[in-house]
Amino acid sequence: MKAMIEPRERLSMRARPNGTPLMHQTWEKLLFLHWPFLPEQVEPYLPRGLEIDTFNGMAWVGLTPFTVSDLAIMPLPPIPGTDAFHELNLRTYVHVDGVPGIWFFTLEASKLLPTLAARALYWLDYRHSNIIFRNKGERFEFIAHREDDEIDADFAATWSPGKLLRMPETDSLEFFLMERYALFAARDQNLVQARIYHAPWQLHSVDLLSFETTMFDWLGLPNPIAEPLVHYSPKQNVEVWAPTPV
Repeated sequence: MKAMIEPRERLSMRARPNGTPLMHQTWEKLLFLHWPFLPEQVEPYLPRGLEIDTFNGMAWVGLTPFTVSDLAIMPLPPIPGTDAFHELNLRTYVHVDGVPGIWFFTLEASKLLPTLAARALYWLDYRHSNIIFRNKGERFEFIAHREDDEIDADFAATWSPGKLLRMPETDSLEFFLMERYALFAARDQNLVQARIYHAPWQLHSVDLLSFETTMFDWLGLPNPIAEPLVHYSPKQNVEVWAPTPV
């Protein structure tokens, strides 16, 4: 199975960018839920200048709940009270001039100050949400709720991680979805790109015990009929570079 951009070009994005990162953070207890969509279903929700990145002709939309910790603006240390929060993001996969990356439809965060900072520094559409994330042993539960004018943005899932999986092949769907080292954001029809760097993902299988969401209704996408493709990763240390114009 082949993706639109050559695997070797995707693999080259793993290289650490030149210069000094603006930010460091750790991502913990990540659940990845993915569904295929027709590209024409997703394209209306993208800003001008971004193209849908497809795999076997399909666009992919994902929901990812996790915890951010050790957030710090380099070279300063983490600031207590602002360095950790829970996040849920709704994403799809795009490219600009052959550079693959992520477009976030929304990023729901449990603390207000990091939300405001990310909006200012990276133009990302962070929103303050009420989030509960707890675990009992290896059973995790994540609940998010944000009231909106028409449809509330809700998400609830429980899961148990499974065994460690083999590293995905570079031409696989898993590599296409997971190995992303750039994010895009837009403001007033202006696009920016921020590079990120981290080790290749260590993915686990998942037993998804329960799941429900209104996030697709909130955005305007049809609710997926198929079961999601599910992965879990326990931890990832991440460096994020300052955004640059596209």
